[in-house]
This record gives sequence, C-alpha cells and structure tokens, in this order.
Amino acid sequence: MIEALVRENRVLVCVGPGGVGKTTIAAAVGALAARRGKRTLVCTIDPAPRLADALGTDGLGAEPKALPADARRALGMDGAAGELHAVRIDTEATFERLVNESVADPEMRRRIFDNVIYRQITTMVTGSQEYAATLALHDFVASGKFDLVVLDTPPTANALDFLEAPARIAAAVTSPALTWFARPAQGAKRFSFQRLRSGGALLVRRLAKLVGNRFLDDAGAFLVDFQEVLTAFLARAQAVDKLLRGPGVGFLLVLVPEVAAIDEALFFHERLRGAGIALKGFVANRVHAATGLDEVAAIAAALRAQPATAGLPAATVDEAAARLAPVAHAFGALAASERRELTRLGQRAPGVAITEVPLLDHDVDNLAELRVVGDHLLSST
Repeated sequence: MIEALVRENRVLVCVGPGGVGKTTIAAAVGALAARRGKRTLVCTIDPAPRLADALGTDGLGAEPKALPADARRALGMDGAAGELHAVRIDTEATFERLVNESVADPEMRRRIFDNVIYRQITTMVTGSQEYAATLALHDFVASGKFDLVVLDTPPTANALDFLEAPARIAAAVTSPALTWFARPAQGAKRFSFQRLRSGGALLVRRLAKLVGNRFLDDAGAFLVDFQEVLTAFLARAQAVDKLLRGPGVGFLLVLVPEVAAIDEALFFHERLRGAGIALKGFVANRVHAATGLDEVAAIAAALRAQPATAGLPAATVDEAAARLAPVAHAFGALAASERRELTRLGQRAPGVAITEVPLLDHDVDNLAELRVVGDHLLSST
C-alpha cells in the first residue's frame, strides 16, 4: 500500500494525534520515496532532536536541506536517483514570508510585524501552526522542485485541527467585532478613537476598561494595515483547500492500536469523507506481536532447549519459566486486544488499507532504525 501511495501521489499528509510516531513514519515514507528515485521533501513542524540528528542534517532549518552522502548510504539510497530533503516549518517565518509577498511598503510591514495582534494571531491563536503548515506545503508543491512532499502535521489532540486551521485563521482576522475597529472615522485614513466616543460605542468603551485602550488601538491599526495581507491570507486558504482536495494528494492517518485511537481514527475518516477528501490509508504503529508461549511448562521446555541454559539446575529453569509466564500472558492479552481493535477499524472503514509497523525493542534514533521502519512499511499487507 505505501509503495503504491509513494508512486502515485505528489503529496502525502501524515495526520494523527501527538505521541504516535507520526514524525518517524513521515521520515520513513520520505526515505522510501527517495530510494524509489523521487525527489522527496519531508516537512515537519517540531521534529524530535534525535530524529533531526539521525537524518544527518545538523539540525533542521526553515529551508530544505539535502541529506549528506553518509546518510544516503545508511538509508540504502546508494545508486538511487532520488533525493531526500528535510525542512522544519517555522511558523513565524512562514507568516512573515506571506506578509513580505503581500505588502510592498516596508514601513507598513514593520507596523504589522510589531503589532501585538499580529503576534497573537500568528503564534497563539488555535490553528496558527497548522495554517503555517498548509502555507508551507502549498509553497513547496508550487515550487516544482520536488516529486513528492511528505508533510508531518503538528501534534494535536484532534487530527481535524489541520484541516480546519485555514478557516480558523480566516475567522480570526475577519471577525466582525475586530473589523468594526478597522473602519476609519469619516474622512480619516487610519483608525481613530473618535469612533469610541460615539453613543453607539458605549459597549466598546466599557470593553476598553477591561482590555485597555492600547489593545483596541492595536486591533484597529492592525486591521487597517492588514487589509492587503488579508486578501492574500484568504486566497492562499482557498488554494490550499483546492490542493488538499485535488488529485495526487493522499492522507495517511497514523495511530496506535488502542480503543481511543481507533475511535478517533474512525471519526476522522467520517469527517474526511464528509468533506469530500479520501483517506488513503491507516498506519498502525507500535503493534505488539502475539506471544508464542505463555504456559509455564512450554516456556520451561523452550528454555531447556537453548544452549545458553545447558547445565543449569532444573529448579532454576522452572523458576525462570514461572516468572516469565505471567509476563508472556499479559503481552498476549495486549496483542489480542490490539488485534480486535484493528479488526474493528477494518470493518468500520472498509476499503481503506491498514499498514502495520511492529513495536520495536529500541527507539528510532538513527538512520539504520529508520530504514527498519521503512522496511516494515513495505512488507506489511
């Protein structure tokens, strides 16, 4: 499934809650694509430092950086025509680039960047990171420099935050309450507190006592200056929406095989389908393997068959088997529970492939282990 998605798409978006290994999966998919000859870019918002180090990029920046030769060798890319680049999406830099593109006047750009409302919207409003990710994704795809862009979306409690981010940002900058401030007084070129002296502004004057005149002044001044940028914000949001709904874009939902995660995955699947966007696949990460033995006698017999236990007293082997049996039984029960949840996922989302990556006995903190993850992505059925 993963190989077909790499071959057939120009954008793969990895979504899912935080803590499920989404960044690792995105990096492994990108490495696979490069091994298949594609010029590939992996974009992430906040990669684990050890993963950035493992990629051999000496830390990820806001500009795509190609992997060095030794990293290519470790990932099995020797002789491959493909390229693998990685980039860390910088929310502040992404918004700044959009403002610079939209506003020609340097003084107006300075006022926008210095305005507290701008800083709030671009750093603290819910969805600002996600919207920055969509802006960067659009720019990287439009550049034509890459055959495939793999986007690791921000770690959110709800995967839908990514899709809803452009609408949230647009709502934040077009709020009717704030837009009221942006209408200058009669004959004035800029916002004026004369509007607040009118009888109809009694509520606003009371609001000023709570939030301060400076805040209201910043809001009005920002929205007057921001009119040129607002058009670009909304146009880019429409372009991103068109891109995500267009051909050649695949969504991968990364999850762990737990009840809550499966419930969220099914909810996200339904919301995507309702929005007219197809989910191309699930990636179940850290799946426990079924235990082969969990009975004391069977474990003891298996231990005695090992060369390392030759010569040990029978009582010692029996004691070890007795200690191991409850652990094996617990892991077996956990593996069975995960299998039931994955079966439920397949039944509730028929036609959506599920790729499994087993729980490894080590962290994915180097290129060799990243390649192991990639091999599991290929071998899963």
